Amino acid sequence: MQKMMLSNTWEELALEAFQAAAGKTSVREFKKQCELTPPSPGKTFYDRERVAEDLIQSGIIEIDDGILRVSKAATKNLPPWLIEGLEIGRASSWEMLDYLNPSEETLRKIDQQLLHKIGLEGELAVMKLMLDGLPPVTHNRLRHVSLTDDSAGFDIFSPSLKNSDNTVLLEVKTTSRQGKNFSFFLSRNESRIASHNKNWYLVGMLRAPDGYKLMGFLSYDQFSQFLPVDVSPSGAWESAKIIIPSNIFLNGLP
Repeated sequence: MQKMMLSNTWEELALEAFQAAAGKTSVREFKKQCELTPPSPGKTFYDRERVAEDLIQSGIIEIDDGILRVSKAATKNLPPWLIEGLEIGRASSWEMLDYLNPSEETLRKIDQQLLHKIGLEGELAVMKLMLDGLPPVTHNRLRHVSLTDDSAGFDIFSPSLKNSDNTVLLEVKTTSRQGKNFSFFLSRNESRIASHNKNWYLVGMLRAPDGYKLMGFLSYDQFSQFLPVDVSPSGAWESAKIIIPSNIFLNGLP
């Protein structure tokens, strides 16, 4: 059962059930849809029925007067297999999360879990890219700063790939959600350091099911328009979730 839950096929069938529940489809109509859908390996009528039953038994989908509905209780306690799917960047997992429509509190918890899990791995992936792209003689200048100092305002201190005589400060942000937008958390300190250092760059990484992929980089000036603005002298933002278009990233690394 657990193995099936973590397979692509299982999640694809689970997504079909989520779509039916979100649309408040009747049990009878759902079974009819399953019967009419052309079968394929691992996706027969009986496979679809079994996956739907798994979700019902686990309390994620419920039946109310013959109608399939997404359980409200599931929005607070996401199943481990769904969390794992989010961590590795399965598109079907993110779609199911949208159907669950979790509370802001649950979304913050998910963000924290993902940041803890994939944040460091994204930085390590960038470190490898820098090592692979830099002349060996410059490797002694490459430092993974965040491992020893999380207040520096950047994660990696490195020679530039474009000109190894220059130094760049890299702040790595990693997401596992593919799409037209890229979201990340930025602290006030990171923003301050970025605004005072022209060699500071934001590096975007994507956690996909087949590994980490580079989205590109941006200077502070290229994304500063998306930052929040203090509206009162008596208050200031300290950390914010920033959402930028994915297509504004510049290719490669600075």
